[in-house]
Formats: sequence, C-alpha cells, structure tokens
Amino acid sequence: MTLHRRTLLTTAATLTLATATATATACRGGPDPTPPGRAPSPSPTPTPTPTKPTPKPKPTPQDWPALTRSLEGPLVRPGDPAYPTARQLYNPRFDDQKPAAVAYVAHEADIREALAFARATRTPVSIRNGGHSYTGWSSGTDHLVIDVSKLATIDTPTAHTATIGAGAKLLDVYRTLTSSRGRTIPGGSCPTVGISGLTLGGGHGVVSRAYGLTCDSLTAATLITADGKSVRCDATTHPDLFWALRGAGNGQFGVVTELEFRTHPAPRAVTGYLTWPWSKAAAVLTAWQDWGPGQPDEIWSSLHLSAGAAGGNPTLSLAAFSIGTRSGLANALDRLTARTGAPRSTTLRARGFQDSMLLYAGCADLSDAQCHLPGSTPGRTPEGALNRETYASRSDFFARALTPAGVRTLLAGVENFTRVTAAQGGGGGTVALTPLGGAINRVAPEATAFVHRNMRVLAQYTASWRPGTPGTAQQKWLTATHDSLRRHASGSAYQNYPDATLPDWRRAYYGTAADRLAELKSRYDPTRLFDFPQAL
Repeated sequence: MTLHRRTLLTTAATLTLATATATATACRGGPDPTPPGRAPSPSPTPTPTPTKPTPKPKPTPQDWPALTRSLEGPLVRPGDPAYPTARQLYNPRFDDQKPAAVAYVAHEADIREALAFARATRTPVSIRNGGHSYTGWSSGTDHLVIDVSKLATIDTPTAHTATIGAGAKLLDVYRTLTSSRGRTIPGGSCPTVGISGLTLGGGHGVVSRAYGLTCDSLTAATLITADGKSVRCDATTHPDLFWALRGAGNGQFGVVTELEFRTHPAPRAVTGYLTWPWSKAAAVLTAWQDWGPGQPDEIWSSLHLSAGAAGGNPTLSLAAFSIGTRSGLANALDRLTARTGAPRSTTLRARGFQDSMLLYAGCADLSDAQCHLPGSTPGRTPEGALNRETYASRSDFFARALTPAGVRTLLAGVENFTRVTAAQGGGGGTVALTPLGGAINRVAPEATAFVHRNMRVLAQYTASWRPGTPGTAQQKWLTATHDSLRRHASGSAYQNYPDATLPDWRRAYYGTAADRLAELKSRYDPTRLFDFPQAL
C-alpha cells in the first residue's frame, strides 16, 4: 500500500515572504474618520500634492557577487548550472516563478549576511524550509530565497531530547531518532517536508492523537530576527515568541535555524487499510466521523474519498494506524465495519515504527538516497526517485459531525469531479478526512498559536492535474466543492495548508490569537522585512 503523500497528512507549506500586495496593505495607515459629534475644522490645512513613492532600488549586477563572496553556502543565480533545479518549488504549478537568487545558507552568519543584503538593497525575501508550495513564491523575479536545507543536523543529546536543524527532512529525522534512541516526534508522512515548516504551523501526523502536534513537543527554538540577532526562546526566555512560533511561526518573525524537542517512544506499530465500494460511501462517512475522533489516543485514521478524470465510480478507503496492539486495532475496526457493512478488502499488519513511516512516505521499497527529490542541490540526491506533484488545495476544520445533508453534499462534490473535468482529462480530486481529539485537544486553545483545539475533524480538499496544463477545470471543482461545505464547517482553516483565496485568513488560521500575534509581529519585525500577502 502506498498512500498519497500530499493528501494523507500535514505538510509544511513553502513560505512566500515578499512585499505584500496592495490588497493586503490597503487598510493600514488609512485616514481616521471624524469622531461623532466633533465639528470639522473651519480652516483645514491644505492637502499637499501627493508625491510618487521612491522606487525600490533593485540589486545591481555588482551587488550579487558581493553577496556571493560574503556567504559560505552557495548563492545560485540565473545562468548558473544549478539554477533550473534550485529555483524549483515542490509544486510544478509555480515553475514560471523565477527568483533572482537562491542562498543555501550554511550557518547563522550566512543568514545575517543575506538579511543585511536584503535590508540594504530592499530586496524581498522568501524562506524555503521544505514545504509543499501551496501558494508559490511572490510574483516578480526580484526576490532572494533563503534556503535552510543545509541546516540539517540531528542530535540526540539525551535519551529523551533531540536538537534538529531547521532544514532536516522528515525521513532523516525519523531514521535518526528511531535508530539511535528508539524514539520519535509526532510528524507528517511526506519524506521531503522540512521539520521547521511542519512544526511552525502546528504539525499533524499519525501519532498526534497519542503525542500531540509536532509543535506540542517543541521545547525551544533559535531564530535570526529581522535585525540580524540570534534569539533562543523557550517557555521562560522570550515566552511570547515561543508561544507564537508554535502555530504561527512560518516566516512571520525571523529565520528559524534550530529546534529542540521532547521525544517519545517509537514502538512497533500496526497499520491497516480498508476499502469499500462507493455505494457504501454515505454509511462509511456517517459511521467514521463518529468512530474516528472517539478512538483511544493510540489509534489514528484517515478517510479518503477520491475521484479520477477517467470516469467510473470514486474510490473509498481508510488508512488506520496504531501504536497499541494488533488486537486493539482489529477490534476497533470491527466496531466500525459493524456499522458500515463488510469492506471490500482489509489489510492489517504489525510493523516496526520506522517501517510504518517509510510505508506512508511511499519509500518502503526505496533506499535512503532514492527517497528524495532528484538533483544535486542541498536537500536532494542524484539518486532521488520521488516526483514533484501539481495540485491546489483547501482545508476546513469541523467542530461537529456532518448532518445527513452535509454528507450528501460532500459525496456529491466528489462525484462531480469526473463530470466537470471530462473535457480536461487527467488528475484527480480527493477529500481526505483526519480525526483530531486525543492529546491534540487536551491542550488549551490559546496555550499555543495553534488554536484549533476544539475541532473533531480536519478536511483537506485537493485537485491535481497533469504538469504543463492549466488545471482550470480541476481548480473550479476544488472551489465549488470547498464552497459547498462552507455552511457545514467551522470557518477555521489549517495554516500549514495556506490558501490564498481565504477572505479572512487571520480569523481562519489564528482565531482569537490574531491580535496578540499582530502585536508580536510589530515587536520582532517592526520594519516588516518579512512581509507577504498573509503576513500578520
């Protein structure tokens, strides 16, 4: 069994830290209305003639060589042999976006040099920490990418702690922690995702109901702030910043270089995989949305409703995972199938924890070197056998079970994919449902900046299409399906699945924490060096 990496679990999103659009900044600094009851001034001061803003000076050809000389890590620019690969994001949808340079920083000093260059030349900055490119880079070709892939050390100073560089990939984190200490941290399933992007947006994975979100195991973090200072924060030192990084840290306050974690046991696990005919979809969805969030903490599951453009009925499958016993998961699944009717197929198998993570990553039959994207730039390997994926995605949190009308709406949306994309064949449409509860929801909503602690289910809607095609019909399906569920959902969205179409993203991502986060943003980044359309 190979599960779709993108729709199965949380991934960290690639950040776009460019100059914000006019839409994002139009309400800042506007004129104050005349207070009620106050008469206007009888002698208003004449309004001065507006002056044109001073254009930002673009780096000259002489500036970039100076930056190259100041960095230990490589600076890759257009025309360099490595540039075609270096400029790529995980999602080929954004292959037309070409940054001015990519700096593969080797240490904190490189980050300071890159930020000083950006301040001096007013160059927009983007941070790449191994995400899945939900929104792409900024528009234009003048921005500098700071890539943290070379900051990938993984240390286990004690039996129950780990210190991990911001650019370490999940595959390497799991292999190192399990082999050296028999431990793990709760994380996602995609091997190419960087640990910092996952953690700083919350971080959901197959052991999150047992161990909490990835950010819940974070004990300290080090970052370089906009003014070039190195700041280490934890529960007692810069506690407000530490609070913010656990759920709202992706690109808002600085460049994170290192994360410190509390680790957890990585016991033998049990994986399960069930399928049903589509005719049972209503019964399965109705039963699962009660069953999934109500299981013991050690049991996780993900229900996938998928359709392709080739015609035929959609498919219905359930991935299940437990760090408990085989009999415990088997009994739990029996209780589910007693309500749904017999599944078409069932697979249940005990595995080592690391083998389970490789299975979900699609790397069970691949070597370490093959379980990467291909290439010679940092974070890739020449032997890499993994592929990039072209898609768009949305998300919803659900605070309560879908009503019968909601169930019908969701199923109709999946069924519509084949019809609306028939003229633009290729790709697929998927709704993946994952239960919350357990250790995730035992954390108070405002104890961290991940506020979605009272939710039952996370939904991710994904439309994919063939690379090189516009995906117009697929994206229309995605919008229509997401919109149709709006009245049944909570209005909240997962910040690690950033969505450029959200009209009120502050409330959707951060809820009641948004105002506190905005104040911290002004404190740690007063000049808004890290500015982008969804910057606080």
